[in-house]
Amino acid sequence: MKRIVIILALSLMVALIGAITLDESISLAKQNNKDLLIAKEDLNKADQTYYQVRATLYPQLNLVGSYGLTKTYLPDSAIMPPVDLTAGLDPNTASTNDYYLATVMSKALNSLMPSSPQKEGSVALSLQLQQVLFTGGKLNYGIQIADIYRRIQELNYQLKEQDIVLSTTQMFYSCLLADKLVGVQQEALDTARQHLTQVEAFAREGLVSEFDVMRARLEVAKLEPQLMQAQNSRILALDAFRTQIGVSDTTIVAEGDFILPPKMDITLEEAISQGMENRAELTMAKKGTEVAELQLKTEKAGYYPNLALQAGAALYTVTDEYAIEEDDFGTNYSVGVGISFPIFNGFATKAKVNSAKFNHKQSQYQQMKYEDLIRLEITQNYQKLRHAEENYYVQEENMKMAERSLQLAQLRYENQVGIQLEVFDAQTTLSAIQLQYYQAIYEVISATRVLQKSIGMNL
Repeated sequence: MKRIVIILALSLMVALIGAITLDESISLAKQNNKDLLIAKEDLNKADQTYYQVRATLYPQLNLVGSYGLTKTYLPDSAIMPPVDLTAGLDPNTASTNDYYLATVMSKALNSLMPSSPQKEGSVALSLQLQQVLFTGGKLNYGIQIADIYRRIQELNYQLKEQDIVLSTTQMFYSCLLADKLVGVQQEALDTARQHLTQVEAFAREGLVSEFDVMRARLEVAKLEPQLMQAQNSRILALDAFRTQIGVSDTTIVAEGDFILPPKMDITLEEAISQGMENRAELTMAKKGTEVAELQLKTEKAGYYPNLALQAGAALYTVTDEYAIEEDDFGTNYSVGVGISFPIFNGFATKAKVNSAKFNHKQSQYQQMKYEDLIRLEITQNYQKLRHAEENYYVQEENMKMAERSLQLAQLRYENQVGIQLEVFDAQTTLSAIQLQYYQAIYEVISATRVLQKSIGMNL
């Protein structure tokens, strides 16, 4: 419910103002990104897997019951004629007591003979208890593995979330950069048009030749396609940005300050130390090593016996008729301990233990590999940031000189001291340096965020 409210609030805000800030972009990306949603479900599944494994540690109690009615028709060959022992008595010598005994015996014998159809009713109800007492530690190791796996999925979710934040931030500033580049091209075109107007005025006074007018017009014609290309690049950047944050409204645009972030006052050694301590990937690798160690212990537990407690209480009855009375029921109680001790299985347990040892060693190498890769990644990102900062300072100085050069070239041309080519060269140089200047700002912003992520900072 809370997630729905957040989405509706952000959507309403975006619909009202059209422009969206970086924080709002990140919030929408987190809510709508499919990879992040999949990672969230993996985390939920890991929680349930842990609960399933932990449940095996508790007693297993089951109630089992049955009720049945049967009716059996026997074949004629199985049905014997009734026995009458009184027919064998001599009426002259047999006493009344003899007839009585013969009648009783006849009834007893006839009751033992099968009759057809036969009716039978049965009821059984039992409560069964099973409790694992000892497995050599396999259950405990399994619970620990499931818990570590849950933690790994949590770290994986955090890692994907940071990836989404970084990519969204880069796309957000790409849109701002595209706006700046469009502005540069537009300003260059406006300046060229103003210069063309001035040249045409000079031509009417006979101060410049027709060649100068044609050259000024060609300069305007050359800049118009560059402006259209910059505008198209801005459209593409906005489309990618909207896809990233999960919105389709074409009125949505990025809005924010395109300025340098605070400088990261950190040495390379400090960055590496912080990264080795905070990186989620390295923590996941360590957790993987712990899992491999627990799997090794689990396989070694295969040498130990398994011990389990079983107990039950049953209520049952079987009658030779459908009607079941209260006094037809009997009871049964049982309790016992079962043990299973592995004696020989073709050395399968030994092979499993050896395989687990190799897997544990492999996970240790994998962890060391991650440490080397993370150390290298931090070093590269640190150097990229420092290079981006130095490049920005250079472009900042170049920008000042290019602006001053254009001012001087225009002033010289207006006073008929300089030539038109100087103005064109100065304008072209300024436009190129402006593009490099804004690109340098973007590179510093992007490199800062990348380094922050690589040392484990929460973006």
